[in-house]
Amino acid sequence: MICNLCYKCNDPNIGHALNRNDSYVKCYMGDTGLLVSHAFSENEITKEQLYKQIMDGKLALNQGMLYENAVAQIITASGRKLYFYTRYSEQKHRNDIEIDFIISNESKTKFKISPIEVKSSKNYTTSSLFAFREIFKNRIERQIIVHPKNYSNENGIISLPICYF
Repeated sequence: MICNLCYKCNDPNIGHALNRNDSYVKCYMGDTGLLVSHAFSENEITKEQLYKQIMDGKLALNQGMLYENAVAQIITASGRKLYFYTRYSEQKHRNDIEIDFIISNESKTKFKISPIEVKSSKNYTTSSLFAFREIFKNRIERQIIVHPKNYSNENGIISLPICYF
């Protein structure tokens, strides 16, 4: 229970575990505070100074890593397994769709999924969510972006700050 494993779901549909690809795994720390302490353990900064500098925005770090880890921790704490989706484009020679997390509504009769994108910046694009919606529109219940801005619900996308997630 030190880390939370997030598996690639090849076909986000009923039974994510049936479409789980064990060759593609993301690993998140089970405790985001522990992740921060571990990531900066080689520095001479005391833990109190470290957290204060992070909160004051005075320490350069990958905030996306912290946001994504916190969301993974929240999803796991709710009793759900972690799954993500990505699609490789042969034409572009790179992944053209990357969805951080996929959760289901856990309904037995009206099964739907919700893709979740995690953004640490106030400026971001939603091209992966739109492309994902084009492919899987009949399976989607809602689309969610977790970000540092205020709550909004526009174009079928619910955007909310991490504290509301």
